[in-house]
Amino acid sequence: MPTIVVTSDEAGAGKTGIATVLARHFAYAGLPTRLVRAAGDERAALDAAWFGSLDFVPGSASAPSEAVAAPSGECVVIETSAGATPNIEGATTVSVSRSEMGVAVTVDGGDDIRIPIDRTLAGFDMEDIQRILAAEVLVEGEAPPDTTCDHLVIAPIGSDAGEPYFRRFSTFACIVRFDRTDMHLAAIKGGASFLVLTGGRRPMDYLFDVANAQGVPVLLSMNDTENTVIALEGVFDQTRFHGLRKTDRMVELATTAGLFKAIDSATAVSA
Repeated sequence: MPTIVVTSDEAGAGKTGIATVLARHFAYAGLPTRLVRAAGDERAALDAAWFGSLDFVPGSASAPSEAVAAPSGECVVIETSAGATPNIEGATTVSVSRSEMGVAVTVDGGDDIRIPIDRTLAGFDMEDIQRILAAEVLVEGEAPPDTTCDHLVIAPIGSDAGEPYFRRFSTFACIVRFDRTDMHLAAIKGGASFLVLTGGRRPMDYLFDVANAQGVPVLLSMNDTENTVIALEGVFDQTRFHGLRKTDRMVELATTAGLFKAIDSATAVSA
């Protein structure tokens, strides 16, 4: 059974996404497969928790592994910490690095396989926004924990734009001042995944009723709108790989780029 070690020289290069779709590829080919996240950096715990939640790799640990080894009888895909490459005899090494156009992947030192920059893969979730802003949660909502957004939308000044404006965006979070109840309601009707209220003050009670009824989370930033937007300028560079949308999109891009053909050739596996 193949053993795959996914590594990179820097954090945030895209190892987790590559490891996830490689494990999915082997599992869908009928091989008993397990995902392992090696301990060693601050991202390890979140990555391992994600691996442990995936139904196509049952038995994957939801905590980082201190000792990484390749068990017999199953395929194992190991994501290492940045800069670390465990010495496992017979393992196929997949190296991931950032490039100007996205992600460059090599399999056992072969040619670069390039996966382009993609808005869905860079998508953020409510936890990302809450962490950056130290925002208060006003409404928990009912969004699935792996819900991600491709757009961060600032509510328009004029109320005549409203719902049609928001419907231009497929998946989005709305930044809007705490006292713009008309825009709060328009964003919810327009399909916002969650709201980020600015100004540090509580909105009208009616918003709580609507948001709770629709299951839409609401966060409150202590900053004004301008400074909230400034704080979130780098959010797309700080997101992590998780969720069904990102997995499906990465599979599409990896297939087009030829990653799965390269890994099958290196491991002598026929999918």
